[in-house]
Amino acid sequence: MTRPVIAMPQWGNNLLRLYMKSKYVFSLHRAGAKIRWIEMDDPALAEKTRDCDGLLLPGGDDIDPSRYGQPRQEKCGKSCELRDQAEWKMLEAFLPTGKPILGICRGCQFLNIYSGGTLHQHMEGHSDFKTRAKGCHNVSVLPETTLSTLLPEKLWANSLHHQAVDKLGDGLIVSARAEDGTVEAIELTGHPFCVAVQWHPEHLSHNRPDQQKLFDHFVSLCK
Repeated sequence: MTRPVIAMPQWGNNLLRLYMKSKYVFSLHRAGAKIRWIEMDDPALAEKTRDCDGLLLPGGDDIDPSRYGQPRQEKCGKSCELRDQAEWKMLEAFLPTGKPILGICRGCQFLNIYSGGTLHQHMEGHSDFKTRAKGCHNVSVLPETTLSTLLPEKLWANSLHHQAVDKLGDGLIVSARAEDGTVEAIELTGHPFCVAVQWHPEHLSHNRPDQQKLFDHFVSLCK
């Protein structure tokens, strides 16, 4: 059987990014998919993205606040304008196809901004890199959501972010929250599968069937 092809932006190859990217690769490979890295300055970016079976928007740098109509605050991190532009074009090209989309961390934030929402530019104490492979806080999955059909009502998640969804974008619903109320997952209504989570399941999926299930279901729909 031909493995489905998942589009992902090619967001760099320094040592840290190679390590972070490898977690997505392993999770998708376990689910039976292969990745097509889309160069962010490729003139055919939209067409190459649209030709794939699924789209995964991964974690990474902060998004330029000008994209959601705000001035940059002091603790907002660096942005990559090329990546912001590329992922906008990727979503713009792929969303109308109705094919599956999965967002993770920055991908969750980007989907919200693309839909007209805003972000909290800095949240103190929300990033704990040391516990990325085991988790550090509880997340509640809300009933009657797509996510509730895949994950338990309560789950132990990691936290590698300092930004999060603030004002929700048009057509989106919240499908999970942290104990402090932080939005931990969103979904696009009326779309067959457009789900984005704030935590990083790719760092948990090797030893956590519940986290690998998110990739397995995504890939199964891409088939």
